[in-house]
Amino acid sequence: MSVDNDGQRATTDETGATSPFARQVSEPSPEERAFQPTWARKDELPRFSPIAGLFMQSVTGGKLMANWVTIAPHQTVPRHQHPHEQLGVMLEGAMELTIGDETRLLRPGDAYTIPPNLPHGAATREDGCVVLDVFTPPREDYLAST
Repeated sequence: MSVDNDGQRATTDETGATSPFARQVSEPSPEERAFQPTWARKDELPRFSPIAGLFMQSVTGGKLMANWVTIAPHQTVPRHQHPHEQLGVMLEGAMELTIGDETRLLRPGDAYTIPPNLPHGAATREDGCVVLDVFTPPREDYLAST
């Protein structure tokens, strides 16, 4: 993949086909990203798996990160915490989410926020789920995986 002279398009395959949604060859610094728009198509983003049964695709701006999170059926996301604020929207399927000491069943259209450093975890049912998670600031551990 290479950036054309206008800096707007990048080749995505050996045929020279271009896509305005392709990632840049060199990633800008967080400071540079804060002042640049980012365009992405989900089907062109690399997938990574931070834990078994969970796949993510990320797009990052200067001060936030959005992740399409696909969790397989009957999977558990272990209870954890992080210094990032998190907002999520259920897109498909269902998931039991525990934030602090409260557990709720989430279905498509439901949303949640998780303050920094509050323990949380999740479990899917027979259909698994797809969630759009947004973090601020971006999670460095996820940036390193993409």
